[in-house]
Amino acid sequence: MIRFGIIGRNFVVDWMLGAMAEVPGMQPVAVCSRNEETGREFAEKYGLSYVFTSVGAMAASDCIDAVYIASPNYCHFAHAEICLRAGKHVLCEKPATLTADETRTLVSLARKKGVVFLEAMRFVFDDALDIIEKNLPRIGVLRRAAVDFSQYSSRYDRIRAGEQNINAFTPALGNAAIMDMGCYCIHGIVRLFGKPKSVRASAVKLESGFEASGVVLMEYPGFTAEAIYSKVAQQVSPTTFLGEDGAILLDNINRTKRVWLKMRNGAEEDLGYEEKLPINMTCVLREFADYVTRGEQPEKRNQDSIWTMEVIDEARRQTGVCFSE
Repeated sequence: MIRFGIIGRNFVVDWMLGAMAEVPGMQPVAVCSRNEETGREFAEKYGLSYVFTSVGAMAASDCIDAVYIASPNYCHFAHAEICLRAGKHVLCEKPATLTADETRTLVSLARKKGVVFLEAMRFVFDDALDIIEKNLPRIGVLRRAAVDFSQYSSRYDRIRAGEQNINAFTPALGNAAIMDMGCYCIHGIVRLFGKPKSVRASAVKLESGFEASGVVLMEYPGFTAEAIYSKVAQQVSPTTFLGEDGAILLDNINRTKRVWLKMRNGAEEDLGYEEKLPINMTCVLREFADYVTRGEQPEKRNQDSIWTMEVIDEARRQTGVCFSE
């Protein structure tokens, strides 16, 4: 049994706790909240036995074996470092850190302490990418991949109405479209094709300077891959892997329902993807538990996380996306 402490109380935590209930061997037992009263309310809601008001105190406790981190982006590195140094396994929401150097530091620390560090990037654990990878030879020579995660933020209407200081649109908290949406696309591309030869990026910013959308062009031998992302528009086109003989399409990388093949001659074929909604985090938890049980490091997963952050670092350098007031 892996006993989890939880850092964060947002909707993503609700989803993850729902997924934990579906995976044998997972037992959430504690929550860390700066406010003890709200922490106790959360603990009562989910039947958690312990409430902590500091990450250090929870990490030092022998009541947990692992920590799930879903605090704001800018807190991830500090919270993960504290927990890893205390000898706790860490499952951290995406983006796990704000820079590639931070990711390298956490991966190295986990290895030194003999515990598992894993980024909970749901899209790359889903078997949709396995299905795509298996069927790529059927579309001939790959020439272009366009991976799109454009989702109109539920909070953007408040921005348009003139409201200020909304967390989801605050760079000082480590937020930007490339961190909130683009990381899915970039990580998925890296998962399939590895580290790109080169990166070119462009971004659209709001009047406040917040990066609202962008495109990262990743060059590979013989083809290009585009990471297309937005927090201020809703995608209408599927993610597409285009080959000389046909294409593989995926409807939505965040809430996948279908993966299909469309050949140049017009023939179509459903590729048998099984929808996992509303709870699509179980694949992450099962793999995390497997690493913990076997006492193995997620070497490939962590390398992909590092390469993804290297791409994001370079894209941010080119577009001037920084995390400051």
